[in-house]
Amino acid sequence: MDTDVVRTWIAVADRDLAMIRKAIAGPDPEPAGAAFHCQQAAEKLIEAVLVAAGIHPPRSHDLRSLIDRLPADHGLREVLLPLQRFTALAVAYRYPTAHLFDDPPDEPTVEEVADWLVEIGTLRTDVIRFLGIP
Repeated sequence: MDTDVVRTWIAVADRDLAMIRKAIAGPDPEPAGAAFHCQQAAEKLIEAVLVAAGIHPPRSHDLRSLIDRLPADHGLREVLLPLQRFTALAVAYRYPTAHLFDDPPDEPTVEEVADWLVEIGTLRTDVIRFLGIP
């Protein structure tokens, strides 16, 4: 495992986590924008796990397809699977015509995004612990 590369993927996820915090704070929160960064943080953590496993992550926002690249017995696979529900957030609120092609989810509330932030933050801790990243 190239620890420096894995750390870089985690650092990119950390930037997305920081953007989520900023987007839901203050008097004019932007939960839809924060939702995009939830998907991105989840994606980067999955990609960190793939890289640690010696698997080159393809360019894809489909979280399930990324998770499916892990061996069935990988120790984090089951922990990562719930993240697949964030896949739609990569485009749901970022393109005005996304609704023409998919059934986008309703715009999230600040409270929902705050819950997702906690979930993804906990997963980040689990990933670092599992991979033994100092």
